[in-house]
Amino acid sequence: MGIFDYKNLGTEGSKALFADAMAITLYTYHNLDNGFAVGYQHHGLGVGLPATLVGALLGGADSQGVIPGIPWNPDSEKAALEALQHAGWTPLSASTLGYAGKVDARGTFFGEKAGYTTAQAEVLGKYDDAGRLLEIGIGFRGTSGPRESLISDSIGDLLSDLLAALGPRDYAKNYAGEAFGGLLKAVAEYAGAHGLSGSDVLVSGHSLGGLAVNSLAELSDQRWSGFYKDANYVAYASPTQSAGDKVLNIGYENDPVFRALDGSSFNLSSLGVHDKPHESTTDNIVSFNDHYASTLWNVLPFSIANLPTWVSHLPSGYGDGMTRVLESGFYDQMSRDSTVIVANLSDPARATTWVQDLNRNAEPHKGNTFIIGSDGNDLIQGGKGADFIEGGKGNDTLRDNSGHNTFLFSGPFGQDRVIGYQSSDKLVFTDVQGSLDYREHAKAVGGDTVISFGADSVTLVGVSNWSGEGVVIG
Repeated sequence: MGIFDYKNLGTEGSKALFADAMAITLYTYHNLDNGFAVGYQHHGLGVGLPATLVGALLGGADSQGVIPGIPWNPDSEKAALEALQHAGWTPLSASTLGYAGKVDARGTFFGEKAGYTTAQAEVLGKYDDAGRLLEIGIGFRGTSGPRESLISDSIGDLLSDLLAALGPRDYAKNYAGEAFGGLLKAVAEYAGAHGLSGSDVLVSGHSLGGLAVNSLAELSDQRWSGFYKDANYVAYASPTQSAGDKVLNIGYENDPVFRALDGSSFNLSSLGVHDKPHESTTDNIVSFNDHYASTLWNVLPFSIANLPTWVSHLPSGYGDGMTRVLESGFYDQMSRDSTVIVANLSDPARATTWVQDLNRNAEPHKGNTFIIGSDGNDLIQGGKGADFIEGGKGNDTLRDNSGHNTFLFSGPFGQDRVIGYQSSDKLVFTDVQGSLDYREHAKAVGGDTVISFGADSVTLVGVSNWSGEGVVIG
């Protein structure tokens, strides 16, 4: 069973659902964090923080910041729509749904009741080649707003966040119904008119949007004639978690928002380390970014009130990092409680920082550890246990500290190196055709053993005349 497996869909069905949910979630933000994400990748935190923040505001020739109308910025909102369409989804308009509520020029739906008017949602359809409607997607946006009204809408959303944590009882549970009761009624009627049931609906969202996902799941049996009770629910970085197994709540352990509330209640851990496992949550996925890696940054207490920790909350960080987990060759071996370290370092930090399990600000990690590299040139270090290490693309350096590790190389392999290889380790090579038997490709070069596949190679540093048995999968 894979880490994101959901209901009885099986691994492949769950992977497809996850990919759709992620595409919907990222579209709800219309690439709002594009400038910060690109700026962070180029400059990082620390001394690069000022340049990162400038990129977040103004963007550049390769990204769009949150301030609209900068002439040299690319149109990242257009790119967001193209990515959504590439995933097979098309926005459904208010007129198509027969809905009379507030909608902006992009087709985004806004909250209906006073106190909820800054909430935003997207409704999407997936069609077959004959134009027949197959599925409906509902995406709830997190704390933010369109570029033109970012500040005012964010303030309204922040009030909703505070009310969910500290306000009236059941505020979080009722949030989706209060904000979008009419829209959800219109969607249910439209779906029924096209022969669809609740099981043909996918509901997704991030942050406050994830709270809305959990809210709709909680209300689904009693509201809208029970239409949504069998819908599929995937929430990213949600501060709340509904009871039962309707929702798959996915988040980074070091995201200050994820699981901030105990179910939907505030407690003292909400302001510090909130790592309580829940039935519906992934529990030990770590975004190994500049903040997490830095001893200096971690002098400050981990808290939702500590702004630097929010680098782990970016929607783009979820889209990239969680998708690499989904596509990992180790996916089937991961469970909801597996420790998974995802390399999300900036370019400056990646050159000198070893990605590893630091187990910061969390309950002790137990069992196997999976470390997933980025598309860049990573430094990855295993721990004392039996780790599963996947470098990914780029020219990676992997360091073994214990033996009994499994190193996975998926073609194209690049020019990778393994330092401290031991006979108890396993080397796994795969390409798009499946497993590769590397033994015929190994040869001694000086004090090293080089395993070459054309221009690609993996060098076992300091291992001469190696003749290991290795393990291949496929």
